[in-house]
Amino acid sequence: MRGSGARTWPEIVRSSRLRPTAPVALSDLLDTALRRFGHASFRPGQREIAASVLSGRPTIAVLPTGGGKSLCYQLPAVLADGTALVVSPLIALMKDQVDGLQRLGIPAARITSADPVAARRAAEASLAAGALKLVYAAPERLRNASFLAALERARLSLVAVDEAHCVSQWGHDFRPDYLAIRPLLARIRPPRLAAFTATATPELRQELGTALGMADPALFVRGFDRPNLRLTVVRCAGERERLARLSELVRGRPGPAPALVYAATRRQTEEAAAELARHGLRADFYHAGLDGADRHDRQERFLADDLDALVATNAFGMGIDKPDVRLLIHLAAPPSIEAYYQEVGRAGRDGLPAEAVLLFTFRDFRTAEFLIRRSHEEACAEAAAAGEDDPARAEAREQHLRSRLLRLQRMRGFAGGRSCRRRAILAYFGDPDADRLLSGCGSCDRCLETGEAAEVPVGGRRTLLLQALSGVARAGGRYGRRRVADMLIGSRAQAILNSPLARLSTYGLLAGRPRTFVLDLLDRCEEAGLVRITGSEYPLLAITDQGLAVLRGQEEPRLVWPEPADRTGPAPKRRPPAAGDLAPAERELFAALREWRRRTAAGRPAFTVLNDATLREICRRRPTNAEELLAVPGIGPARLDRYGDAILALVAAAAQ
Repeated sequence: MRGSGARTWPEIVRSSRLRPTAPVALSDLLDTALRRFGHASFRPGQREIAASVLSGRPTIAVLPTGGGKSLCYQLPAVLADGTALVVSPLIALMKDQVDGLQRLGIPAARITSADPVAARRAAEASLAAGALKLVYAAPERLRNASFLAALERARLSLVAVDEAHCVSQWGHDFRPDYLAIRPLLARIRPPRLAAFTATATPELRQELGTALGMADPALFVRGFDRPNLRLTVVRCAGERERLARLSELVRGRPGPAPALVYAATRRQTEEAAAELARHGLRADFYHAGLDGADRHDRQERFLADDLDALVATNAFGMGIDKPDVRLLIHLAAPPSIEAYYQEVGRAGRDGLPAEAVLLFTFRDFRTAEFLIRRSHEEACAEAAAAGEDDPARAEAREQHLRSRLLRLQRMRGFAGGRSCRRRAILAYFGDPDADRLLSGCGSCDRCLETGEAAEVPVGGRRTLLLQALSGVARAGGRYGRRRVADMLIGSRAQAILNSPLARLSTYGLLAGRPRTFVLDLLDRCEEAGLVRITGSEYPLLAITDQGLAVLRGQEEPRLVWPEPADRTGPAPKRRPPAAGDLAPAERELFAALREWRRRTAAGRPAFTVLNDATLREICRRRPTNAEELLAVPGIGPARLDRYGDAILALVAAAAQ
């Protein structure tokens, strides 16, 4: 409803007092229009982006999901003479925006294949007659003759390309229909052109300008920093540990809202939900294989806080506006940082503190690489069958493969990286706010690290590392990591004894070491770049140039050393987080230790202090001094220094 003194949109545009002839006048004009949209102030970057678009300079804006991209083209659209064309693949989002504009009295329409024929014809007639300020169209409409004819009769003020990363033939979300945009631009020559995306890396941004024919575009990258999100990445030894940590996290989540858990496959959603249910938690799964009624019911239960956790594939979340998600968990590493951060962005949308925890194993990346390569091979086979295997298309497919593998490699680097998580994200997207975090954010797992996980010089463990690297080198890149580990520990399995591995000089070099420890050491070497996984269908372990340099004494190795580093004998069996296997007196101490851990964590995931397995071992051993406490698996020098006095005091109190 408009007040008595309010002016219409045409009146604002025609105002002689507010003309975009100078920066101050342009700023005043945008402020006036902003208030008509019902907003009191701009979000960071919005004013500058809208001003750039309105001035006529080609503009590329990179803003995260929920960062206010739409206002950056809607304001110039209503202030400029003519009709703005917005190209977007998101039909549901188009409907929401058109409905919102119409409620404000702004003439707008959408034209998509999902609309009735009569509605499309009416919208095209309004477009041709110049009766619209904004028209939204899906990219496939750009090939439609009647729509193009209406566009040519209209007086276009602006073309805004939303989800612009879709124009990249080797981007993570390429859509062939977006290739019709540049020919359209050459045909209609709009006075203003802007591209908007939430996921463009510096390399992709450069490609966007070329793909859309932009000359010297203005570039804005804003809003990727989410200081209310605490980012934690946990490397798990396997599925058992991953599920145990999942249950622990969901049970200890802050607030009543359900945890949102992203899984890689439909099967993983169902298995994880069943595991949570076995721990007495209200959990359900969500994926595209469910019928519409089931999906709607589970979505409503999630929105109504009627669950402890919803385990879903990445199909869940688009268009779901639940601002109070306090805990978001990834059960596997996503294939790119873009996908990871887009999903993480669904936590803490109300601006209040929220946790985002990634539980990964290095097998996640091997599986992802295998699937990427298989998809590429299938695409090549389909192209050959269709007679579309000309050199240009073949090179485009190869480039697409290289791009996907590079994004996967960068995600792997992020997961195993030692620097501040928030700064790594901002630097990846080229957000200038990254420079503010040179000393860290103070809240992610890396900045809060207790010390055991820090990357350190190998020091006195050099011989052990060199033996492992020597074994990898001798294996010659012909065996997987498990076979190499079996060779190093001197396994007596027939598969090893009957193979050339048993005749290598490195056979049995690490005899007496637990197999789990050797596997962990090989993984840490991979994380440090000393060895690598090659092959697609059958992953093989090979030494890298950096690993050879370490073997030759040309480089000082640094890596995260696995625990237990100096113990022999069988690895301790993992136990469930419950204390049911403890004696009654031990259970009392266990409860006291868990309460102390909760207070010490101060909002962090509790396992970042000590996990349940370590607490149970303390209860069994009842250490009375620092030396005995240090012998407990999971207690290293840094944790002893930080928590030793408090733990020993609790043990002593329980003994009285």
